[in-house]
Amino acid sequence: MITLTLLHPMQSIPVQSWTFEQESIIRIGRSTDNHVILYSAVVSRHHVEIRKIDSGWEIVNLGANGTYVDGRRITQVPVEDGVIIRLARSGPNVQIHLGSKSAEPARDLDGESTVGQRANQETEPPAVVQSPPSEFDEVAVSDSSPHSAPIRQPKTGLNRVTSHTGLSQSSSPLHIAVDKDGWTVPDTAANEQHELSECCHRYIDSDQLFCLDCGKPLRILGTVGEYRVVKTLEQDDLGVTQLGWQEGQTFVLRTLNPGWVNDVETVEQFQQEAEHFLHLNHPVLPRFVKVFMHAGQPYLVMEPVYGPTLQQVAQNGEIAQNVAIAHILTLCDLLDYLHQQTPPIVHQDIKPENLIQRPPTAAAKIVLVGLTPCRSLITAIQNVSTGYTAPEQQHGQAFPSSDLYALGLTLVYLLTGKPPNTFYAQREQGFRLYPEYIPNLSPDLVPILRCLTNPNPDERYTTANELAADLLQVTSKH
Repeated sequence: MITLTLLHPMQSIPVQSWTFEQESIIRIGRSTDNHVILYSAVVSRHHVEIRKIDSGWEIVNLGANGTYVDGRRITQVPVEDGVIIRLARSGPNVQIHLGSKSAEPARDLDGESTVGQRANQETEPPAVVQSPPSEFDEVAVSDSSPHSAPIRQPKTGLNRVTSHTGLSQSSSPLHIAVDKDGWTVPDTAANEQHELSECCHRYIDSDQLFCLDCGKPLRILGTVGEYRVVKTLEQDDLGVTQLGWQEGQTFVLRTLNPGWVNDVETVEQFQQEAEHFLHLNHPVLPRFVKVFMHAGQPYLVMEPVYGPTLQQVAQNGEIAQNVAIAHILTLCDLLDYLHQQTPPIVHQDIKPENLIQRPPTAAAKIVLVGLTPCRSLITAIQNVSTGYTAPEQQHGQAFPSSDLYALGLTLVYLLTGKPPNTFYAQREQGFRLYPEYIPNLSPDLVPILRCLTNPNPDERYTTANELAADLLQVTSKH
């Protein structure tokens, strides 16, 4: 028996396992005729084989981008129990266990059946892997739920926290230590209370976030209720987003910066909007799990998802028009759902960076993230345009048509791979996007994009359904 385990790109804990009892050759690659299918731009169609030989097993590289063991590119090496192979220089990572011993099984993960599992009807399907953000450019993980939220992982083990977050102040309910240069560092007191398993100690000096054997966090920044905070992922002028761990599962925690905790109106707004999110149910949205208060500070808990952003996908090559339009149609369905809520929910932050590509087997091909409480307040206090922000949002106003404006600019990026402001100019209608000057753009899309990106919100499409109807007419011609 041999077991292959896909390791989490960020946590290095088991994501999905495949067990083979009869096969003498196990092949890994992108093609659907492999025993283990990993969808990744750097993984070859047939990337690596694990072959049974008289003395045990051996690893044989087949891929153009190479297979690595302990950082060294290999051609053919024997398998040692527990060895981790990396497909291409930066992942994905697959651990090999010989005999009945295997890593802890993944939780609630689903994907496309492999050759071996389709034949043997194994109960656990493998994960389907896409190319993800930042340092994990070759692997992404998704779960079987149609809901998800991204973790945009920084490139280092430390995260700079600017002074406005107040995370270094003693008044913070989450005691996160910040060094003199503004980097978050593990809280010594919190780690003294964090019990490690015996297996954790051999990884404690590594840059891993989690133990490769048991999956526990190796160090924590602090605790919030029942969650242990492992890492600060992102912060803005209003709040902070952190990676949390609880009973073997990871979550994304969103809260206000401590400086806002005494603002009763903001705290109430955060709670009310977060509670509203708990009732949302759409396959293109992340799943919102829980809202709770801790030391007077509100928290929203979300389930994470991993995958490449459409920004990254477009950077790797132009997206076909039919695929780009299909993504926008998917978003039209979501926006119709959000805008019909009571009161209407305006996302206010639609952009390729917030669109996560899902595996082919997922309920929805993309997930839109970035929906957080107090969105209008973030826009008002930061007063920063993302390049996809409607003009009225820069003045503190947001309407459903503001989301449609962002859809238009997103479509431009998906089709061209260039920032939309590349195609802005000062012409007969003032400074705005002029789609007719976009090279190789289908003439059928010009009037649609003109309407979507009109600086006057009253001159845009009224609803997402109206936009969808026009886009469907375009697709019917091609």
